[in-house]
Amino acid sequence: MEIALANLSHVSEVITFFNENLDTNNSAVYSKKFLCPLGMKAAIRRNQMMIATDQGQVVGAFRFYRKKTQKQISLYQFAISESHRGQCLLIDMLKTINDLPILVSCPTSSNFNEYYYKAGWVLQEQNTEFKIWAFNNEQ
Repeated sequence: MEIALANLSHVSEVITFFNENLDTNNSAVYSKKFLCPLGMKAAIRRNQMMIATDQGQVVGAFRFYRKKTQKQISLYQFAISESHRGQCLLIDMLKTINDLPILVSCPTSSNFNEYYYKAGWVLQEQNTEFKIWAFNNEQ
């Protein structure tokens, strides 16, 4: 298993990976921007896409944004292939960029909040639209 920044040679594979592994009916996928190929390519070009590969195949990916003025990292989207779920792969991947706090927004009404809770993320704040979860590096 290798975890690394995606590069331009990975663009088509990353787009295919997200299209196959993001469920558009999941309430956590609240914006079509999550599926935009141009946004994925731009994130790769800006060094804001991490991938995990197993035997040359992408099995995990996440898109992130460093908010330098707020000294935090925003996790924008992620997916883990079904064959690699339950193996703490996302945690291993996040630890490679964890020099600043990592936060993620999830719609308040989404059932996916249960995932963050069970996975040990810490609820930082909540409003009528979103719950903001912080990655717990001590997992």
